[in-house]
Amino acid sequence: MQSIEICFEEEAVLDTAFAKATLIYHHHIFTSVPAAIYNEDHAVDYLKYNARILETDVLSVDQNLGQLPVNTVYIAYENINNYFFDKYGSYDYFHYSSRILEIHSDDTATIQPQVFLDIKNSHFYLTILKKGKLVAHNLFPHDAIEDILYYTLFTTHHNELDPETMKMIVYSEEKNESLYDLLYTYVRHVSFKTDYTNYIKQLLCV
Repeated sequence: MQSIEICFEEEAVLDTAFAKATLIYHHHIFTSVPAAIYNEDHAVDYLKYNARILETDVLSVDQNLGQLPVNTVYIAYENINNYFFDKYGSYDYFHYSSRILEIHSDDTATIQPQVFLDIKNSHFYLTILKKGKLVAHNLFPHDAIEDILYYTLFTTHHNELDPETMKMIVYSEEKNESLYDLLYTYVRHVSFKTDYTNYIKQLLCV
């Protein structure tokens, strides 16, 4: 919360009277639940194995994620929600992982297994589509490129993907040649998203 307050103090433009405001949560306390089995009364059960849930935590759910029949359950911190309400009045909020799924839902028509890596400084999102269905979506920490390789190979192997045929697309602010070489050592089809700026605009401009 303190970092948000500092950001508002340093960025005067944030005090502008915007026509619309959107808050996007970006943290690891989330999970993806098939819409067919989602039950609002059990929302806390979907998260309790991922993190410690406090009685004061507010659980939220993002639904209708493009063409994917999946819901994202996550914590939306009450103090942050109240802060933004005081600043902007009514606003929408989502989880970053939900936006990833919405964008990749357009790729469900592709039969070839697809692996998407969204690389950040200290963590990355891994999303797998297989036969037009979402089979994995998670966030993993990393300190080195070998961590990215380990979690990626472990998850793809667990979901029975063939490294000779699956298609891997990496989203990163800059192309890391060392990471590319490492991934390509084990995966036949690896490419970096060339228009990363447009990808981020798609994610954030909702």
